Amino acid sequence: MSVEAPLSNGQLFSWREIERYPEDWLHEANLATTWDLRGLTNEQVTTTLGRLVDRHEALRTTYHPRGDRPAQVVHDAVSLPVERVDRVVTDPGEHEQTKAELVAEPFAMSGDLNWRARLVSTGGAPLYISLAFSHLILDLWSIHHLQDQFKALLADPGATAATGFTPRELARRQREESWRPRQESSERYWRDVLAQGLMDGLPTLPARVKRNRLELTLHSRRLGGLAAEAGRRHGVTAPAVVMAFVAAGLARHLGTERVTMSLMSSNRFAQEDQHNVGTMNQLIPFVTAVDPGATLAEHIRRLHWAGARAYRYSCYDFDRIAEIASAEADTDPGHDCWVNHLFRAWFNYIQVDRRPSDPADKSPAELAWTPLAQQYGQAFRVRVAVQGGRTSVLMLADPEVLPAEAMTDIMRTLALGAQLAVADPDRRLADLWEGPGRDLPPSLFPRDLPDPPS
Repeated sequence: MSVEAPLSNGQLFSWREIERYPEDWLHEANLATTWDLRGLTNEQVTTTLGRLVDRHEALRTTYHPRGDRPAQVVHDAVSLPVERVDRVVTDPGEHEQTKAELVAEPFAMSGDLNWRARLVSTGGAPLYISLAFSHLILDLWSIHHLQDQFKALLADPGATAATGFTPRELARRQREESWRPRQESSERYWRDVLAQGLMDGLPTLPARVKRNRLELTLHSRRLGGLAAEAGRRHGVTAPAVVMAFVAAGLARHLGTERVTMSLMSSNRFAQEDQHNVGTMNQLIPFVTAVDPGATLAEHIRRLHWAGARAYRYSCYDFDRIAEIASAEADTDPGHDCWVNHLFRAWFNYIQVDRRPSDPADKSPAELAWTPLAQQYGQAFRVRVAVQGGRTSVLMLADPEVLPAEAMTDIMRTLALGAQLAVADPDRRLADLWEGPGRDLPPSLFPRDLPDPPS
C-alpha cells in the first residue's frame, strides 16, 4: 500500500530549485557515494541494503505533480534499483569512474525512486557499490547517516539506529498549529531582508534559461586549515571565515559596501532533527555591511553573526515566501523563477569527511577553470568542499558582472584574508587590496595563473 502526503519545507525547496534546471543539466541535482564491500558476500550486501530501504521512507518515495504543488508518495515496498556487474578490476580508481557515470545520468523528477546503485564484483565477490541520489530525496547529511548505518548493520544485523522524523512526519508537523510561530517568524525575517534590498548588481534568469558563465576552482590543503585556525581564534566557524572574504571580494568588485549573501542551511540545528534522513537543505539570505575600514577580525565576526541569525529562519515554505516577495519586492524580476531572484549570491560549505586540514601543509595550491561552466541559475555562486584535508572553492559567475580577472582576484582575496586573519587580524579590510604584505605562498595561491576559457 502507498501513502500520499504533502511535501516538507525541505522537499518543496529542492523541488523548486531543481525544476528550474535546463533538461540537459538535471544531473547537477545528483549526489553520489561509494562503499567498500570487500570481504562481504552478495547476500550480506543485498540484505543490509534492503534493511536500509525498509528503515528509511526517503528511499521508498516518489514525487507526483498535483496541480501547482507536487506531492510525495511513500511506498511500502520497492524493488532495489541495483545494477550488478561482475568484472576484473585492475584500476584502483575505477570506483570513481563508476560513481561519475551514475551521477551523470539524470533522474526524472516525478514517478522515479530517485536513487540507483551499481554493485561491482569480481568472480562473484563484491568489491564496492556506488550509489547516486537525487537531492529531491536526500542531502549529504543523510548520505553520511546511511553509510554509518550500513556499516553498523553489516557488523550486527540486529543493530538499531536513531532515525529521527521521516519527511512525511516533518510535512505534517510543519502544518500543525504549533509550527505557526516559526512560520510567522520566518516570514517577518524575509520581509525585513526584502526591505533592505537585494543586490541590484546581479541579474537573474528565468527558469531553464541558459547564459554564459565562468567557473573557477581554487584547491588548497593549507587554506582550510588556516580558516579553521582563524575561526578558533575569533570565536567563529571556518565556513564563516571563508564566506567573509568571499563577501569582501564581491563587494569590492561590485562597488558596494552592502552585500546580500545566501547561505545553504542544513536545518538540523535542533537535537530532534539530527538523525532525519531526507532532504532538508534550504537557502536563506542576509544583507550585511562590508566596511573597508573594519579590521579583519571585526569583519569576520560581523559576517558570522549575520549568518548565524539568518540560520534561525532557514526552514520555511518557499511558495509562501515567493508570494510575499512578489507582493513586496522593490524590483520585478521579469519572470517567475523566484529561486534565482531571491538567492542571487549564494554560499555553501560542505565538510565531506572528517579529516582535518593542516594550516602548515605546503602542498602547492591549484587554480583551474572549468571548460564548460553551468549555464543557468544565479549570477554568482560559491561552493566549498573540504575532503581528504583539501579545500576546493568553486566559484561560478556571470562574466558580464564579474569578469575572469575579478573572479581570480576574489579567490586571491580569500587566500590572503585567511592568512592574515591568523597572522595579523587587526589589519584593515582595505589592506587586502591596498596594503603591504600581499605576497602569498604557493600553498595558498599559485603564481602562474591559468587562462580562462575563450
